[in-house]
Amino acid sequence: MRRKIAVERSLQNVRQLFESQGYKVDMFDDTQLHEIKSSTQYDAIIISGGNRDFLGIHETETNTPVIDASGLSAQSILDRVTRLEF
Repeated sequence: MRRKIAVERSLQNVRQLFESQGYKVDMFDDTQLHEIKSSTQYDAIIISGGNRDFLGIHETETNTPVIDASGLSAQSILDRVTRLEF
């Protein structure tokens, strides 16, 4: 995998952990989400989950895994993305 992820701007702790593990991290906000979802350049998209239904994530067809960070630690999110790589 490319080891490149997109992380919602509010998840700074997630960004820091992934960067410390060698990932390239692009940050995005709500207005950029539809563009990010349609991109094929990411291994995973990490969202805060606060606007999940409002933004239509549940209906989105994308080949890129979308991980809802609600209730998860940064380490748990990293573990999930790492499992996707194998």
